[in-house]
Amino acid sequence: MVGILDCRLYLPVLLLTAGVALSAPAFAKTKVLTNASIHTVNPKAPTAEAMAIDDNGMIIAVGAMQDVMAAAGKEAEVIDLGGRMVLPGFQDAHVHLVEAGVNEILCEFGPFDELDDTLATVEACVKSSKTDWVLGSGVSMTNLLDQSDNPIALLDEISPDRPVLILDDIGHGAWANSAAMHAAGYDAIEGNPPGGIILRNRKTGKPNGVVLENAQQKLRNLAFPDTPENVEFAYESMLPTLKTMAQNGITTVSDAGGFWPQGHVKVWQKALANNTLTVRASNALYVYPDMPFDEQVAALTRQFSNDPGSLLRFNQVKIYVDGILEQRTGAVLEPYRQGAGIDHGFDRGFLYFDVDTLNRYSKGLSEKGFQLHYHVTGDRGARLALDAIAQSDAAPGPHRLTHLYLVDKADLPRFKQLGVVADFQLAPSSVDPDYVQFIRQFIGDRADTMMPAGTLQAMGADVVMSSDFDADELSPLVKIQTAVTRQKDGAPDVATAIAWMTINPARLLHQDKTTGSIEVGKIADLAIIDRDILKVPVKAIGNAKVVATVLQGRPVYDPDKLLGD
Repeated sequence: MVGILDCRLYLPVLLLTAGVALSAPAFAKTKVLTNASIHTVNPKAPTAEAMAIDDNGMIIAVGAMQDVMAAAGKEAEVIDLGGRMVLPGFQDAHVHLVEAGVNEILCEFGPFDELDDTLATVEACVKSSKTDWVLGSGVSMTNLLDQSDNPIALLDEISPDRPVLILDDIGHGAWANSAAMHAAGYDAIEGNPPGGIILRNRKTGKPNGVVLENAQQKLRNLAFPDTPENVEFAYESMLPTLKTMAQNGITTVSDAGGFWPQGHVKVWQKALANNTLTVRASNALYVYPDMPFDEQVAALTRQFSNDPGSLLRFNQVKIYVDGILEQRTGAVLEPYRQGAGIDHGFDRGFLYFDVDTLNRYSKGLSEKGFQLHYHVTGDRGARLALDAIAQSDAAPGPHRLTHLYLVDKADLPRFKQLGVVADFQLAPSSVDPDYVQFIRQFIGDRADTMMPAGTLQAMGADVVMSSDFDADELSPLVKIQTAVTRQKDGAPDVATAIAWMTINPARLLHQDKTTGSIEVGKIADLAIIDRDILKVPVKAIGNAKVVATVLQGRPVYDPDKLLGD
C-alpha cells in the first residue's frame, strides 16, 4: 500500500522526537551477552553460550562463555540476558516505509463502507483539509463500483473545484474528482495512459473517476510534488515508522516504493544526514511506464548509490510487470473467470510495459548496476520477468520477483537456474482460507497453488519472506509462525523461516558478508526476544516480543535498558 500527502499538512512539533539518533558511539567498551539462547543462523555453529561486541559494534567472539571472555578481555562488561533469545536482526526486504508514515494522517476510509458512509467521510475530509488537494485512502474500488457506476459525479458534487484523490485499500487504484482528473490531463485523452487504466462511464465514454495501476501515479505526483516542505513532511512522518521497525527487531529494510519524483530519495538522505536512520536501507527506485526511456534511465542512474559502508543505498529498480489478482490486472496465462471483480476489458490481466520495453529496461538498468526487483502476481507476469532476467546483466544480482501469487509449474525450476530470489509475503491475511476462497472466484482452482514458497525452497531456490508493510502485517515473529503453520507451501521448520528473514535477505541485499548471522567479523545487528522461539510451541511464536534491537552495536530499541544506559 502506498500514500501521499500535501506539504502543508506536516506536523514537525509532534514528530521530532520519534527518531532514535545514531550520533552516539556504540558500546563504550566491549560487552559480552550471556545467559541467552543465541541462535547464530550459522550452520557451522548454530548456537552459542555467549557473544562479545566491541566498541565499534563488531562481533569479536561467539561460542562458549570461557572462550568469549578470553577474547573480550577482563575489562569487558557482562550482560546477563536472563534466558532471552538473541537472533540476527530481521531484514525486511519489501516495505513501503516512507509511505507508511505519510499514510498515517490521510483521511481514512473503510474499504467496504456503505456509500452514504463513504460520502460522509469525503465531506468531513473536504471540510477539515486546509490543502489544495483533498487526500484520503482505504476505499475498495470494487465495492465503490458496485454501488455507483459514475463515482466521479459523487465527488464533484461535494468538491467541484478542489482536486480530490482517494487511494484504494490495496495500492493499485484511486478515485478522483473532475478537478484532479483535469490536472492530470485524464479528461482529454482517449484510451489509457501508459501502464494504467482509466475506467469510463459506459453511456458517455467519459472517465468515471476510478483509475487503476500506473494511472494513479501521475495523480500522486501532482498531489505531492518534490518540494522542500513535502520532503520535510515526509521525513518527519517517517520517523515514527523507523521506531516501529526497531520495535519489531528489524535492522535492515528494502523500501519498495521509490517514488523519486515525490522526493523520497531526499527523505532517506535527510534521515542519514540527521543520524536518525535506525535501519540499513537498500532501496528501490520506481520505473515509470509513462516516462521517455532514455530520460528515465538517465534520471535513475543519477540517483544510483551503492556504498557498502553506508546505511543507505539506492541500488535497485522496482519494475511493475503486472497488477493484482483481485483487480483482474495480474497477468495470467489462462483467462480470469467471468463475473467477479472490475470489468476493464483485460481478460488475462494487464502489463505495465509491453514485452520489448520490459526487456529493454531490464537489460539497460542492470547494465547500469541496478538490481532488478519485479512486482509480479500472475503466472504470465512471473514468466515475463524471468524471461527479462535471462536477457539482463547478472552481475548486479541476484535479481528477484516479489509477491508471486501464481507461478506456472514450468517456470519453477528457472528460479534456481537463473539465480533468481523468490520474495513472498506470508502474512496471516495472505494465507487465510477465506482469502484463498475470495481469490478462487477470479482464478478458480489455481488459488490452491498460490505463493509456492515451500516448493521453491525444496527445489533449491533462494527464498525470502518480507512484509509489504504497510499493506500487510509487519511483525517478523507473526510471519515466522504463519510460514511454519501453513499447511501447504510454508517453511519446513522454524529455523528455515528465521533464515528467510535474516541471512537469505542479507544475501539478496549484498550484505551477507557483514550481516544476517551472528559470526565473528560481522556487524552486531541483533534482535533480542523474550523467549526462545525454537523451543516454544509453534503457535505461540507470534506472541513472543522483541525486547531490544541493536544496529551496528547501538541499541535503537531497548525500553527496559537490558543493554545498559
